[in-house]
Amino acid sequence: MMQGINEKGRYFTTHNTSLADLIQFAYGIQAKQIVGAPEWMDRDRYDISAVPNQEGVPTLSQVRLMVQKLMADRYKLTFHRGKRELSAFVLTVEQNEPKLNPTQLKGPVPVNSLLSGSRGWTLSMRNASMTDFTGYLQMIVLDRPVVDQTGIAGKFDISVTFTPDNSQFKGNPPPPQQAANDDIAPGLFEALRQQLGLRLDSRKALVDAIAIDHVQKPSEN
Repeated sequence: MMQGINEKGRYFTTHNTSLADLIQFAYGIQAKQIVGAPEWMDRDRYDISAVPNQEGVPTLSQVRLMVQKLMADRYKLTFHRGKRELSAFVLTVEQNEPKLNPTQLKGPVPVNSLLSGSRGWTLSMRNASMTDFTGYLQMIVLDRPVVDQTGIAGKFDISVTFTPDNSQFKGNPPPPQQAANDDIAPGLFEALRQQLGLRLDSRKALVDAIAIDHVQKPSEN
């Protein structure tokens, strides 16, 4: 089953998530950027339900900080940071202007969805920066880090419809619905080019890495 991390108002929940998933979310990295992790860190799965101990709706950065503190408290996680050259995907702008719509949505947190349709899967993000977009791609869809080199500032409403392949969604792409052969959406790389004017290339890149110093299975509730 697919893992899920959700924020709704003051409530933070996860379903079928590993500690590796939580690290990726909390520190904005991809699984291959985690070094020295024990096997159980990706294998063992947990459901989490939490609310902040202060009033108000937290921002995304505040939610990530809370998850960082949770992992330090419950998993006794310690690590150090470094740089590694890894196979990555680099997002740039095609020769023409990108096809991006400035968002009209207010608030600090982007709104994400991934929905199945007759042509393929539509990934939508509202109120999202390019960093939010690449972070979502590397956490949910792709199998390696995604580096933003678009140079685009601001927040946008982004939507791209594509047909995933077996290298995406951790080797378990969602099954497509039936569609006429000439109406099936292209793969992600071509869909980004056609629909958003963005280019995703595979190349080596120097990326942040987290090297695990200590971690243990979580304390009891």
